[in-house]
This record gives sequence, structure tokens and C-alpha cells, in this order.
Amino acid sequence: MGEIKLLTAENSVTDVSLRRYKKELSTAGGGYILFGLWSVLKVIMSVLIGDLSLGKLVDMQQLDQEVVPFFAIFYFVIVGVMAIAVLLLHFYVGLGAIRASSGSRKRGYLKVAFVLAIANMISMLAYVWNIGNLSIFNISDTTIASFLVDLTITIILIDILRSANKIKNLTMEKGMGKQGT
Repeated sequence: MGEIKLLTAENSVTDVSLRRYKKELSTAGGGYILFGLWSVLKVIMSVLIGDLSLGKLVDMQQLDQEVVPFFAIFYFVIVGVMAIAVLLLHFYVGLGAIRASSGSRKRGYLKVAFVLAIANMISMLAYVWNIGNLSIFNISDTTIASFLVDLTITIILIDILRSANKIKNLTMEKGMGKQGT
């Protein structure tokens, strides 16, 4: 026969919701870290073999041969520093979310996540702007893929912010319930 589950302290509506949002926060944090790794890999690939490769840049700028080694060093240092910065931001937000899902009270990662979400939304306006100006708009597979990746990253950041807020509210609600009892 069917088993009847009773509401206990571990299975109250608040506790079930709290566990669900903590799981969502942890999953979104892990996803954000993976997208950070993908972003760095994408930059490395474009620098080595893509449109931003050193050879293409040297040809475009028509640099003298004696300047090329200095330009190459400068270029790779700048790209490397930027790649590390992007990776550190992704790890800071992602690990912050994962730690918060485990009960950490540190919430600095949320400020960074909020700023990054706003920046992503603003950068996504470039796609809309280009669609409005059809004379320069060129739909390619990479444009569509880039838009979808940016959209996914923005959704992950919004999910991190939403889940963290829900956890905070549910934790406060649960604390109020215990005080009133």
C-alpha cells in the first residue's frame, strides 16, 4: 500500500525548499566555473589559430620584423593576464556559490555576480544593436553560438542571485519559526 509521509522537522515545506535552492545554488556555481574554463579555452584557441592569432595581427598591422618578438611577448602577456582574470572571477563566483550552498555566510561573491550579470546583459545588447543595423549585421554560426553562451551565462548568474536570495529568506523564515515556537 501507499506510504504516508508525515511532515517532520526535516521534511517541512521550508526545509524541502531550502534544500532545493541550496542544490540549485551549488549546481549554478559549478556551471559558472565550467563556463569560465570554456571562456579561457575559447580565448586560447582564438589566439593560437583564430581571428586573433599572432600571425594575422602582425600581417594586419604590417609590423617590422624586429618589432614582432616584442609585440608577441606583449600580446601573450596581456592575453594571459586577461585569461587568468576571467578564470579567477569565474572561480570566485562559482566557489562562493558552492560554499554558500553548504552554509557559508560570506556573500561577497553575490556583489561580483550582480555586476557580472549586469555587464553580460549590457553586452548582449550589442547583438540587438547589430540586428537593428542590418547593413553591418552578419549572422554566422559563431554569432549564434556566442549569443547562446552569453545568454546561458547570464541565466546562470541570475539563478545564483535568485537562489542565494531564496536561501537567505527561507533561513530567516525558519529562524523566525523556531523563535516563535
